[in-house]
Amino acid sequence: MNYLTLMSLSWQHILILLIVFILPYFIPTFVAYNRKKSNTLGIFMLNLLLGWSLIGWITALVWALSNNESSQQIIINSANPKSDYSPIDQLTKLHQLHEKGVITDEEFTNQKNKLLG
Repeated sequence: MNYLTLMSLSWQHILILLIVFILPYFIPTFVAYNRKKSNTLGIFMLNLLLGWSLIGWITALVWALSNNESSQQIIINSANPKSDYSPIDQLTKLHQLHEKGVITDEEFTNQKNKLLG
């Protein structure tokens, strides 16, 4: 494609060419954003600055696809009569953990049912 041919392209053709080349370049960023990763900005910067190299692009993609949440098991001992916390205090703490995203909805429901029942 020579310079005169490039100048004769319409803006629609140029837009299509940009979309074909730019969208695949930022796939790691789109994946991180859709997965609601806490480090989406870092993935975007890696993708923007080093994505031109295959290693940088693959690293950004692996980072976007990785699961940074470590599974944690929270045990609330409601059977202990000497517990310093009442069931209401324990439910409050459990609710705070759920709101912060430390525990899932299922874990929250299971622990709540153990406390109440």
